[in-house]
Amino acid sequence: MTRTIAAALALALPISAASAQPDLPVEPGAAGPNPPLQITTTFQARIDGAADARDVPSTTAQDTARRALYTMAANECAILSEYWRADCRLSSFYVSGPLAPFSGPAAAIPSMYGTATYELRLRSPGR
Repeated sequence: MTRTIAAALALALPISAASAQPDLPVEPGAAGPNPPLQITTTFQARIDGAADARDVPSTTAQDTARRALYTMAANECAILSEYWRADCRLSSFYVSGPLAPFSGPAAAIPSMYGTATYELRLRSPGR
């Protein structure tokens, strides 16, 4: 059920909500005094130029959408770093598409999606 809701939100919003979970060590203190915080975010970029959702978008249109996803991922790390007052590192990035949403009013809009996972190390108060 949760995955269905998350998928629906990812399709409905240009940028879905991010989830944050601390990466807890197996043993207390195993990751040191500053364990990383992991945040995963999904981005959507529309692919321009296709007249119909069933058309295969041009390579140029797909490249443009992919570059938009890369830019969103890079900008997100800067925002997370500022907001959390942490050092941010993009630890993984997955691009999928071109895809059209399954149903709804946006069904005719081919899109690509990017899922980025960031690792944040909170800065000490003295930094």
